[in-house]
Amino acid sequence: MEVRWERHEIKILNQELMVEPYLQISAKGLDTNAQNLHQDFIKNLPHLSEVRDDHIEIFSEIASDIETAKMNIRDLLSTNDILNEFDGEIDEKGISLPIKIRSADDIIIQSRMENENQIVQIISSNINGGIFRSFVMPDDCQINSITSGNGIIEILFR
Repeated sequence: MEVRWERHEIKILNQELMVEPYLQISAKGLDTNAQNLHQDFIKNLPHLSEVRDDHIEIFSEIASDIETAKMNIRDLLSTNDILNEFDGEIDEKGISLPIKIRSADDIIIQSRMENENQIVQIISSNINGGIFRSFVMPDDCQINSITSGNGIIEILFR
């Protein structure tokens, strides 16, 4: 069974984002991965359509197996664990994590439902040498919105 993650948009507060056009290497930003880049490359080889189709099928099966294995070995933290690690806080409105980002592309926050609990992933290659953390939201809480301002990421509840 394929794991479906929902990516959450991060609204940047009190900040104007300016990106120089010549600095934009890819329009996909962090929305891409090696598999997508590889598929884009393979699509540009029209004379190898049969080989391409077989290759993509095999690659997809392997990638799915690898992703499932990675998910099974990664630790799933509690909300308290993530708060302790990042010196964050929680109240009735949501979770506050002191993580400084310059743009919404600096970090990915995504979630999925598992056994009536929302599992959240925080992913960044730029922050603290790289972050990959998964944690369980508190009972009966789900993400409504995410904002960032003054060095604090706010994960607001519904």
